[in-house]
Amino acid sequence: MQESFRWWRASDLDGFFGLFVDNLIQLILIVVLCGAILGMPGEMVIGSILPGVTVSLLVGNLFYAFQARALALRTGQVQVTALP
Repeated sequence: MQESFRWWRASDLDGFFGLFVDNLIQLILIVVLCGAILGMPGEMVIGSILPGVTVSLLVGNLFYAFQARALALRTGQVQVTALP
């Protein structure tokens, strides 16, 4: 009997925290590098750059979820990932 595709499994918790920490480090690096290295004003980094980065991370991760679902449906495997 074949298992059906599910959006969330208990084993996904490790991947969630790994992706969360990766994204958090990226956001911290953007703030530090833009402010300290490039000398950009804080209002620009917080008001313009971070919202754009946040939207791109959200859309990108949703696209990864779509790719994983498409891969699961195409191959018949239920334990797949689309993360690089």
